[in-house]
Amino acid sequence: MQQKFTSYSKMNELIKEDSSLLLTITRFGFSLGFGDKTVKEVCTESGVDEKTFLAVVNFISDGYKEEYINHEEISIDSVVLYLRNAHDFFLGFKLPLIRNKLIEAIDSCINEEPFRMMIMKFYNNYVSEVEKHMNYEDEVVFPYALNLLEGKKNPRYNIAVFEKNHENIDSKLSDLKNILIKYFPAQQPNFLLNEVLFDLSACEKDLEKHNRVEDFFFVPIIEAIEKKLLFNNEENTNTEKTESLTDREIEILSSVVKGLTNKEIAQKLFLSTHTVISHRRNITRKLEIHSTAGLTIYAIVNKLVSLDEIKSVIE
Repeated sequence: MQQKFTSYSKMNELIKEDSSLLLTITRFGFSLGFGDKTVKEVCTESGVDEKTFLAVVNFISDGYKEEYINHEEISIDSVVLYLRNAHDFFLGFKLPLIRNKLIEAIDSCINEEPFRMMIMKFYNNYVSEVEKHMNYEDEVVFPYALNLLEGKKNPRYNIAVFEKNHENIDSKLSDLKNILIKYFPAQQPNFLLNEVLFDLSACEKDLEKHNRVEDFFFVPIIEAIEKKLLFNNEENTNTEKTESLTDREIEILSSVVKGLTNKEIAQKLFLSTHTVISHRRNITRKLEIHSTAGLTIYAIVNKLVSLDEIKSVIE
């Protein structure tokens, strides 16, 4: 498929074509002042993997199309660089900036202290959750991933643990927006509050992009490295088909054959719907089984579910 941007696209043209890519570009460590340099030239000068950069910007700019991703060509170092810089942006700049604007907007038009305290407590608790989430990735998940590149596998940890605790961190921003839009007790137009709402919407979309890069780039690459190390260490058994699925994929497969929808599976396992869909594609690819009926037979034969558990689905 023809990519929207290529190695010979000028870096400044990426931003002119899609201004939202400005954040994506800076998270790879690039500074502005590109002149007429191409993507290839800028990536070479900065030591960033060109194929990874192009895969990410095309994925984000052209509607999250997975065909732009060849995981075998993706540099995990460059992906981790991108994700770490995104964390620095959210925690060190964007979320504190929104907080300051929110305080000023509230103080400018209401005197109801309980309402003010509740709004700020809601926001501060949300920021604390995001900080905990991102610090965990910075301190545990990313070092684990980089150690895998050196062939160092932690026997007490795998990427399925990360996925199990990988919550959507953008949903509460939507709640806050709705509270402000529907129930904020303002008596007159508040331009600063409108600015806060614009910032909340932009941050929500930006966090969604961040989550998609983790779900579609970072997680699949780490899963592949784990399996390669497992194979090289000759730890596979004769039940290769079943063990080729991760624990998380087995959970999702079991839920699928029990008749749960993607949304229901996401809620049950505390994952994003995008993550569930990605896992289902991996399951289909690994097992070479495309129909739910075929997956059901596979699950029964390999004792992943019992007939009683799926009786209502197959009747």
